[in-house]
Amino acid sequence: MASSKKTHWLSLSSASDLLGVHPATLRQWADNGKVPSYRTPGGHRRFRSEDLREFLVHSSQTVLDSATPTEDELLTTALGDTRRELIQSPPSEQLWYSQFDEPGMTRQRKLGRTLFEIAIRYLTLPAHRVELMAEGRKLGNAYADSSLEYHITLLDTVQAFQFFREKLFDSLVTTESSIRLTEEENRQLRKDFDTFFDEVLFGLIDTYERRLLRATDPPQQESQLSEESSLP
Repeated sequence: MASSKKTHWLSLSSASDLLGVHPATLRQWADNGKVPSYRTPGGHRRFRSEDLREFLVHSSQTVLDSATPTEDELLTTALGDTRRELIQSPPSEQLWYSQFDEPGMTRQRKLGRTLFEIAIRYLTLPAHRVELMAEGRKLGNAYADSSLEYHITLLDTVQAFQFFREKLFDSLVTTESSIRLTEEENRQLRKDFDTFFDEVLFGLIDTYERRLLRATDPPQQESQLSEESSLP
């Protein structure tokens, strides 16, 4: 007698939410045969909940390891494209970077790589976004501290940050064909990307503001004390 157990099918979006990965990552795993999937007559992917549970139980380490090549590929492309764009950009756009000495430039390159790594993990590992968002704000603080050490203005720093931000997104869009994002997924990518980088920018501006307040508060306090001491 045939089993009466009903098969529960999940869409690509629901399956990726269950696994805690980006839909593009799950699509790549399915293409590579790491996760079983089936096509509807309309060409849409469907995943059996039983297959996904088995994958989670027996392949948890594979999930973590399999995400890394995708991140590395995107990171390498983004870094290379951004550096080429910086070299070819007008002198006005290179001004911010040129104000650093060699140790400063080395630190900026390290910050840039860390920013790219965390951004790509934020995009490809939705389950870890809360902690990655916090790391993004800390990176914004670090960018501000670095610029302030070299007496670079907030305007110059924000303009440079926006330059790097757009170059990274351009790189992600350029590699879109390799991870085969749909139009809807591309819109979501831009939304998620902006959410993360806005948080980094907020951290950068917050550090500048706090440093400015620390620089202006003491004179104000001294002035108030001076006025109070002169009162009869």
